[in-house]
Amino acid sequence: MNYLAIKIGAWAITGLAAFVLLWDASAPPELKLQPGEQITTTLNSIVPTLPTLPTVAPTTTIVPYKGCMEYLNDALVAGWPISESPTILRVIQRESACNPLALNSKDSNNGSRGLFQINGVHQTWLIKEGYIKKLDDLYNPDVNIRAALHLYGMVGWSAWALPNP
Repeated sequence: MNYLAIKIGAWAITGLAAFVLLWDASAPPELKLQPGEQITTTLNSIVPTLPTLPTVAPTTTIVPYKGCMEYLNDALVAGWPISESPTILRVIQRESACNPLALNSKDSNNGSRGLFQINGVHQTWLIKEGYIKKLDDLYNPDVNIRAALHLYGMVGWSAWALPNP
């Protein structure tokens, strides 16, 4: 194939491409929206939905697992001092591996529950102070974090066998 044939072929393809692109240019414009008319648009979500979670008891629903850093953030929002962040992380990792449903049934005084592994010996004052109605309320991470903060305010880190600063 010679140079002239290639040039003519390229010219023909380019001309056809322009013709195809301009083919719809003579189509009438789309109708404009009139006052009072609506346009319906369907949006497809790209955010996955969580599956329905099983229940532990009729009134207790298992919450989706968060990581240690999310629970640390929850603790800071609940009022824990930011200066205690490293110790909070250390305690919730050591005590429960950041699992709000952790239970140490071997612990004396009715076991320890939740992120901070709050001991059942504290049941009376936790109920009196309005933090819980029953010990299983300590499986709720928000309740556990607030109860642990109150306990920390009373006795410092000694409740978790850590030295006070």
